[in-house]
Amino acid sequence: MTYPVVRINRISLENMKCVKSGSIEFNADDAIQNYKSSILGIYGQNGSGKTVVIEALAILKAVLSGRPINTRYLDSISFGEESGSIEVELSIIAENTTNYNVIYKCTFEQRNDPNENVVNTDVANTEQVSMLVITDESLKMSGIINGNKYPMQNVIQSDITQKRFRPKHKAKLVYGDNESILKMLELHKFLAIYSSRSFIFSNQSIKAIVDNKMTDFGSIVLAIRNFAELRLFIVGGEMQKEIPLPINIVHRSENEQVYGHIPFSLENKALISKKSIDIITSVLPSLNLVLSSMIPGLNISCKWEKLSLDEKDEEYEIELFASRNQGSNFPLRHESLGIRKIISFLSLLIATYNDPAYVLVVDEFDSSVFEFLLGELVSVLKDSGRGQLIFTSHNLRPLEMLDDISICFTTADPERRYVKFKKKATNNLRSMYFRVLSLGCKEADLYNSQSKYALASAFREAGWDE
Repeated sequence: MTYPVVRINRISLENMKCVKSGSIEFNADDAIQNYKSSILGIYGQNGSGKTVVIEALAILKAVLSGRPINTRYLDSISFGEESGSIEVELSIIAENTTNYNVIYKCTFEQRNDPNENVVNTDVANTEQVSMLVITDESLKMSGIINGNKYPMQNVIQSDITQKRFRPKHKAKLVYGDNESILKMLELHKFLAIYSSRSFIFSNQSIKAIVDNKMTDFGSIVLAIRNFAELRLFIVGGEMQKEIPLPINIVHRSENEQVYGHIPFSLENKALISKKSIDIITSVLPSLNLVLSSMIPGLNISCKWEKLSLDEKDEEYEIELFASRNQGSNFPLRHESLGIRKIISFLSLLIATYNDPAYVLVVDEFDSSVFEFLLGELVSVLKDSGRGQLIFTSHNLRPLEMLDDISICFTTADPERRYVKFKKKATNNLRSMYFRVLSLGCKEADLYNSQSKYALASAFREAGWDE
């Protein structure tokens, strides 16, 4: 393994949708030392902040990758609030066993896009296009850096009100002391703000780091950027609206690594390039190996054909097929939703199981998946996996398979959205959860609901008159 291992150790949210304030510890710092798996499942009632964590991690993936924040997250800020913020703590271990801890925080606001207007011809006026603007961001680090032991301290801070990024003497450690480069970065700082991007992880910032002969400070920034681009995967949430059930691929060959989802839905036929077909067919043997151990006798294959006679046209029509016990093939879209969902991110699960550098985030991990199979998947990843898995679920089977440090619960309090419970070795966390839901606890209410009699009364009251 030639790249550093990065794990998410904590995330804190402020003013994001239904979360006024909330923090989750992922307990990944210890596991990363031995390249062992770290798992966290998030549980709670509907609308209590589970998917908000997934969306926050999706926003972070874009920000840390130097990409603009997608407009699908425009409404992520809590209603009535001017800004929201995400803070993430990362644990990093390099091949030389050097450990770093990094805290990154970004604050964002919804503002009018100064670069684009849309003319509404129906009412003959101009509408402003909105965007999420990162108004403030900071990067803190600790560890043995450039041969010296550094406690946690600010390395780069950039906000919309200041022309320079601060602190100046630390910026020189990251980017060097070439004044022309620092002046250029000041300009790019404002260009990043008004393109809905991070300045710290922008292409211009990374280029300046590389040109500065890669100090330890700079190498940490680059490691985080590469992690977000290549080894952090988000499945579900708002991202699922773009392509329902896309096929997600992790494929490594001698010359290149392919990652992320291929814009090809398992719901129907699709037009993709020949290169994408080659990638899909190359990972099918490994997918079938694991898939047949989950659902005995099930295998998948693909068929494709070129629709155009033009030799320069690289588009092919492709469709996946399923077969059971070496029987006849039938289109995969006719398989159950649960099987199609598992196939859509099975390649990511394989990568997360085998490689400590991969982090997989899945919203509604249990959706359409058989309860016992869900428990087996979680148990195998816990016992012998090497990467990090973060998931939300309503199915309580994993509560019987995981330790209490690997489970987080949402509460009914928007000011304290996430809590963990400690249990004795003899306690069953699932039974404990039901007891807390029914009787409540001192720490926080997990369930905000009236009695079932009030629910029955509401149904009667809403019914039709005889």
